Amino acid sequence: MTAAPVHFPSHDVYGAKVTPMTADELLDLLDSHIAARRPCVVASQNMHGLRVRIADESMRTLHDLPQTYVHIDGLPLIGLCRLCGVRASRAHRVTLVDFVWPLLTLAERRGWKVYYLGADERVLAAGTARIRTRLPMLDLRAHHGYLRDEAASSAVTSEIAAFAPDLILVGMGMGRQERWILEHLDAIAPASVMTVGACMEYIAGVVGTPPRWMGRAGLEWLYRLAENPGRFWRRYLIEPWVVAAYILRQLALR
Repeated sequence: MTAAPVHFPSHDVYGAKVTPMTADELLDLLDSHIAARRPCVVASQNMHGLRVRIADESMRTLHDLPQTYVHIDGLPLIGLCRLCGVRASRAHRVTLVDFVWPLLTLAERRGWKVYYLGADERVLAAGTARIRTRLPMLDLRAHHGYLRDEAASSAVTSEIAAFAPDLILVGMGMGRQERWILEHLDAIAPASVMTVGACMEYIAGVVGTPPRWMGRAGLEWLYRLAENPGRFWRRYLIEPWVVAAYILRQLALR
């Protein structure tokens, strides 16, 4: 008899669903769901995600599904959890830069089929080549994330169904990736799905990986802002104030 998959409780943190898990617990969660053929969705949440969630109904809907777990990817979320009375520590922050290689290593060891959807063709080619060099036995297929219309999405969905993966990694950026998963969730079952944002850009080396001491200190945002201010200034200098105003409204309502 197949054991029931591992489950971790989720909590309401100022209107957002959050599931505190350590990296090892998140690996156990995926491992158990895939072994039991009980699909789950693993999404992530950080300050940028909170801003997207405010305006994006698809993201809210996907996160609030019973089979969705929303891990913490950002130290400010730890503080917000504590303010809500939810037990969380730095150990519950799981950054994809640190998590992706242990995840892919486990996938190779377990013999999982992995499908990656996201990035542009150039980044995807460089990233998947690096993965195959490092993990030559991993059964990996991939497709770029620039799907122009529903016909393109349907073609990818058909390709996924034919491949029958155990795990699908969707990296299209917050909002867009959640909408795609929500719209195609039934068609890609029973695979488990995880959102990975711009993870392939780091794997491919086209975006610099912040020094890990900065990650531990919660300063990755400063590295990214300094490296590419045109891309990140709004995210790190404007969006936190939008989220702060939203949280204050939530507090007033409560």
